Amino acid sequence: MRGAGRRGAWFWTCGLVLWVACSQTQPYEGADSRRPVSSCEPMTCASQGMDCGIAIDGCGGTLDCGACGPGEVCGGGGRHNVCGPAPCEPTTCEALGKDCGPVSDGCEDVLDCGTCTAPESCGGGGTPNACGEPTCTPDTCESLARDCGAVPDGCGGMLDCGVCADGLTCGGGGAPNVCGRGICKRATCDVLGKDCGPVSDGCGGMLDCGACAGGLTCGGGGVPNVCGNSPCTPGTCETLGKNCGPVADGCGGMLDCGVCADGQTCGGAEPNVCGGGVCTPLTCESQGKNCGTVPDGCGGLLHCGLCPAGETCGGGGVDHVCGRPLCTPATCESLGKDCGTVPDGCGGALQCGACANGETCGGGGTPNVCAAPSCRPYTCGLLGKDCGTVPDGCGGFLACGTCTAPESCGATGVPNVCAASASVCVDRNLGSVLPVMVKGSTAHAGDDHQSSCGGSGAPDRGFLWTAPKSALFTFDTAKSATRSLVSVRSGGCGGAELACAKDGISYGGGARVSVPLVQGQTVLVVVDSASLDRFSAGYFELHIDELRASEAGSCFDGMDNDGDRWVDCADTDCHDAPGCGGRGCAHHDLGSALPVTFHGETAGSGDSFQGTCGALLQQDRAHLWTAPRAGTYVFDTAPSEWGNALYVLTGCRGTELGCASNSNGSPQGSPAVKVALAQGQTVLVVVDGMANADQDTPIRYTLHISEDAATEASRCADGADNDADSNCR
Repeated sequence: MRGAGRRGAWFWTCGLVLWVACSQTQPYEGADSRRPVSSCEPMTCASQGMDCGIAIDGCGGTLDCGACGPGEVCGGGGRHNVCGPAPCEPTTCEALGKDCGPVSDGCEDVLDCGTCTAPESCGGGGTPNACGEPTCTPDTCESLARDCGAVPDGCGGMLDCGVCADGLTCGGGGAPNVCGRGICKRATCDVLGKDCGPVSDGCGGMLDCGACAGGLTCGGGGVPNVCGNSPCTPGTCETLGKNCGPVADGCGGMLDCGVCADGQTCGGAEPNVCGGGVCTPLTCESQGKNCGTVPDGCGGLLHCGLCPAGETCGGGGVDHVCGRPLCTPATCESLGKDCGTVPDGCGGALQCGACANGETCGGGGTPNVCAAPSCRPYTCGLLGKDCGTVPDGCGGFLACGTCTAPESCGATGVPNVCAASASVCVDRNLGSVLPVMVKGSTAHAGDDHQSSCGGSGAPDRGFLWTAPKSALFTFDTAKSATRSLVSVRSGGCGGAELACAKDGISYGGGARVSVPLVQGQTVLVVVDSASLDRFSAGYFELHIDELRASEAGSCFDGMDNDGDRWVDCADTDCHDAPGCGGRGCAHHDLGSALPVTFHGETAGSGDSFQGTCGALLQQDRAHLWTAPRAGTYVFDTAPSEWGNALYVLTGCRGTELGCASNSNGSPQGSPAVKVALAQGQTVLVVVDGMANADQDTPIRYTLHISEDAATEASRCADGADNDADSNCR
């Protein structure tokens, strides 16, 4: 960590030499040859004995195992993702209770179950292939893994996720609406890129981001809490009850509803309806229109004129009526902004320019205002300190806490680190609570335990725990950034070993065992490592829970609840959980802000993700971001103090859209990924550590999100690699 401090000191002494990121999808050529770069070995369909459907590959991706042959269906023989025979009798739309859209007939054909009449849409009521007005299934505090404050439920309502215990604050650990230690920095509507409705501030409170101007609705453009136009569903001649002549479709277009049979006239009964009477054409005045082209009700068209200067046809929100736009766009000057892209308040965006050399956009802490970057203090976690007073690198000091006996501050000669000078069997008594989650580090601990599956020569931690009931319990170290080992001994120190494992979790450095216990039985749970050199010590998480039949309902607790090796969203039980789209596993929600400059660190985050590039067994940090409009975006971590990987996913265990890495921390050559996104598309941006070949080393980083630019010209001072060409000065 002292080496990391020297690198940080060099970085800030030399200044922000803004060499931007080079997007590398191969290992950096200067990397330590021992570094396990890109060594996550994906499973194949064949290795899992699967030959159809969608499966997971164990490295954050999915596999398409193909389709079955004639006479077989996927899972037909009773095994998931395996083709098997199944007698098939085609069904009907009526039998299925479906009334719209394409539906499988249960065999190999597709049924066309028809269309819906506006305002209903197919599946709009929440039932697939059934007409209904749109509804929404609300999230819960549990599905979003939030435990404090007010949180949007994803359907326009709010959830009350409770209050924190003494000593904790809502958002204090860095994750919005999750109890933790520290002071939570409240988000603002501007930082989140929101301009309407109630939004969580990430610290247990709510922001009122205002109302939309006339003609716009909150979320109407597909981005939550952003004003936009609701999509218009055009009418048809049938739904409008018309059968002749030109008819307005209600969305600015025209329909040709045909001609009448001999003896009938268009409008003979009513406008644009064939009948035996004489049609009297409508006028612009009778319809209250004064601009554009409108039907006359008798098969013809009326030209209602042009609008005077300053007005547009429909500008006031009434179709074919002249009016002034209801929204007056703001300017960079009126908003007090002088750099970057800023919403104009009317659905558009302002380009407020670039900063001069030596300044960055938002460098002084005010978004979209040029200023010289201020000093960025270190944290206790980043420095690996947990006791005493430590310089923060910016002229101040950090209070890193106190030690609990028998440990004392600096006992083994490492300043500001709690350690024991003698052998310690039990580091902590966990009581009999359930479930259990303990976060910590084995670094600087003693080598106090030896288990049947390893542990000699590696530091370890011991925890006493008492079973609150008679049951089968699971003990795992999922998300650990070390080659962990977990063992369970009966009765505590010196007791008989009940189980020991150095693997059992399908990715990362986790291990797991299952042990039957009777009520009141006390065990010693040891977190250790079977490795004697690389990744033998570092960050770990210990989880204890009663073994469950399914992971469903516990998809964001970080543990393998059902003992099948798969954790949370990687488990097939959780694939349909709403939060697995990204909300449930994101450490930070960046909203739909643009551009983004986010300062973060990975200390205490755990090893939750693995990209196709980068290194294994390093802590990482995930950021949820929603594209405010369709376009190509650049994600980068320029400039970088520590080596890191950067990858963009479609969800917690979704498809990887891009990955770049660089093991050298420097202003030049930082990772950058370019991705094309649709409006309202949400992605998970993961920054993963890559600073040390032998052990987990937390990093801090600056994440930028910007729109792709053809050239960096005039934007080199914003700190981002806008064109992803790794050549900005």
